[in-house]
Amino acid sequence: MRRSGLLAVALPVACLFVVGPLAGCAAEPSRRPLQTSPIATGAGTTESVRKQLEGTWSLVSFTVFDAAGASRLVEASGSLRYDAFGNLDLTGKVADPASPHASALLFKGRAVVDATGQRIVLTDIEGNVDAAALPPQMAPDKVRHYAFENDRLSLETRDGARVLARTVWTKVR
Repeated sequence: MRRSGLLAVALPVACLFVVGPLAGCAAEPSRRPLQTSPIATGAGTTESVRKQLEGTWSLVSFTVFDAAGASRLVEASGSLRYDAFGNLDLTGKVADPASPHASALLFKGRAVVDATGQRIVLTDIEGNVDAAALPPQMAPDKVRHYAFENDRLSLETRDGARVLARTVWTKVR
């Protein structure tokens, strides 16, 4: 009995001598952090454009342009939401008489911002994107050129310098 009593005291004491000093050691990362440049945050940077895009937008107008440059207003409504990470969520309806049928749009994806070229590329699009509902000039795979004016966002698709389509959005919140 005496031996098991000694073992009952000796084992915890031995653990304290081994584990005790280790408890005070600070953990070190297994790898060194990557050396990167600071993220630019001033006007005209990707970060500032993302901040401007962030929020909920309501469609004001949807215009398409023919080869001669003549504009035609498309009957449409919609809501566009961007989050701080570039995720977007679009809900809309196109009821264009020039289209074979009215259609609802409901899709999600990501907006990749090119601040230098003032362009947005949509990626990872999923959901209901009816190609027949949108004029081909505004298909989700088209690059959008953006411009901000106060609480308005203008998105255009272009063929060189010629504007193919334009949507204008107003910031709701």
